[in-house]
Amino acid sequence: MLSWRGYYLNRITDLFNLPNLLRSSWEPLTRHQDIPDALRPLLCETGSLTALLRKQCRILHVEVLNEQRRQLDGEVQTILGCDSALCREVVLYCDDIPVVYGQSWLPDSAAVLGLNNIGNTPLGERLFDQQAWQRGAIEVAMLDKTMLPSSFPLKETSNGDLCYARRSVFTRQNSKVLVCEIFLNGVKV
Repeated sequence: MLSWRGYYLNRITDLFNLPNLLRSSWEPLTRHQDIPDALRPLLCETGSLTALLRKQCRILHVEVLNEQRRQLDGEVQTILGCDSALCREVVLYCDDIPVVYGQSWLPDSAAVLGLNNIGNTPLGERLFDQQAWQRGAIEVAMLDKTMLPSSFPLKETSNGDLCYARRSVFTRQNSKVLVCEIFLNGVKV
């Protein structure tokens, strides 16, 4: 029998295009007053989420699920101002528990500015180590678990059938990077 991790990796083709799937669901963070207290520090973190998570566990590691160049359309194309970008999908684990699914959209201009050959390094480390990248406004979406692929490594979350996601755009010079994160398994700080 496969572990949930093995099953998840075998079902990678079930992953989805988060920004397009939730195009109309994103709202400014300020509109979400009902965020559970345990999750608020994560959703509201304007610094490095990676650094915050590292403080909460013995071992933080990144598993790269998929990296591929994709043609953009609609909202993501408008946000990034280009026709294609590298889509990087990862899961961040705290002590072998999947706590964040991340999806980043990196145009060629971001690679030129140092966001290339990331491998298993958390993207947040690169964005915040370089300090030239500026985070835009944080937007939040509440996701019904039924919208997520059945292979998603979700256990119980603090809101039963819902989990939270956030996204923001990082800007440096003329380049933009879109970062989306889904908080899994009731992660808290």
